[in-house]
Amino acid sequence: MSDDNPKHPPPWLFGLTGIPYGVCSGFVATTMPFFARKAGISIEDIGWYVTALFFPPVVQFLYAPIVDIGPKRKHWLILVAAIGALCLAAALTMPLPSRVNAFFALTFVGQTISGLVGSCNGGLMATTLPDRLRGAAAGWLNLGNLTGGALGAWLTLGMAERFSPLTVGLALAVLMTAPALMSLTVDEPERVARPAKEIFLTLWRDVARVARARSGWTGILFCLSPVGTAAMLNYFAGLGPDYHASDKTVGFINGPVNGLVTGVGSLVGGYVCDKTNRRAMYLLSGGLTALAGLGMATMPMTPMTYAIGVSVYLLIAGFCYAAFSAVVLETIGKGGAAASTQYALFVSAGNCAIAYVGWIDTRFHHSHGPRGLLNVDAALNLAGIVALSVLFTVFGAWKQKPQEGDA
Repeated sequence: MSDDNPKHPPPWLFGLTGIPYGVCSGFVATTMPFFARKAGISIEDIGWYVTALFFPPVVQFLYAPIVDIGPKRKHWLILVAAIGALCLAAALTMPLPSRVNAFFALTFVGQTISGLVGSCNGGLMATTLPDRLRGAAAGWLNLGNLTGGALGAWLTLGMAERFSPLTVGLALAVLMTAPALMSLTVDEPERVARPAKEIFLTLWRDVARVARARSGWTGILFCLSPVGTAAMLNYFAGLGPDYHASDKTVGFINGPVNGLVTGVGSLVGGYVCDKTNRRAMYLLSGGLTALAGLGMATMPMTPMTYAIGVSVYLLIAGFCYAAFSAVVLETIGKGGAAASTQYALFVSAGNCAIAYVGWIDTRFHHSHGPRGLLNVDAALNLAGIVALSVLFTVFGAWKQKPQEGDA
């Protein structure tokens, strides 16, 4: 694909189509822990819930091939966003703690289905964008993801005290489905009709090809590492009481502040990744995450520490996610007919890392409090940076060249 192809979508468009995925992620990362903690559920138990909710994203590559079949990816995007939205809206009508199992089950299903929004976006970016714009698109995509999560959290936390659960759920559903409609403006290439069996068999051929290629297997290890996972984002809303932060403060920091600062971090990170080594930038983002966590761990446990520490962490998290997406897009190249499947394979590995890092972090809350979580999170990031730096140097895998035809 030529860089001057007039048909490719502008990178900023993916900032809109990424919002539905972000709303669901924000529900898991902020809304669920917030309401669960208020209902008297412990951080350790919340850690188990969040870890379980990451199971669908971890295995998503197994069912992601469905969006490479039949309707175009942009149509799949709208469909899965709408179904996922209905599940989350229904979850909000479940009273806690009496209906916690129903609340969790509906959230689980919503996470499973709406997660395919990411695969749709990944496939669209891989097949419609030239390599020189992929970092920028990754920045915008993660701006949409993170801003969507922040807006969704702010909406649910802010409306919960004044409106019925059904009204809050419907508002959340609109926030998820309306941006998805923007995908209709993408000039997506016609896909060759292929039977479902062939598409799913392609998955395993792609896995084998990735496993053999140096760029592929180092990329998988890269995604599986604890570096740049920003896993603490899934627990900050539940840590408000530890810092004596009011519900209003928790909602404000994890809502509008989250959307603003992560958006800035994502956009800056995405454009920087187009100008320099993307893998090196991702390791840098992990190092900054560790520094932010260590800094917050040394400060007094006050509302001010919560506000400043979480805000700094959120800023760096935006950089982390943009760099991650840029590395994945660089690795898979144009992707071809199974672009969404290939993108999902790497994202599944990344979600696996977020899940296990978060689970490890929360194991230390009971005995060491929030400082234990933050210190362990930082230690995992630093250990991963050292291991990956050695790996990339030994195997000469610091940079993956764009696939032929991408430049």
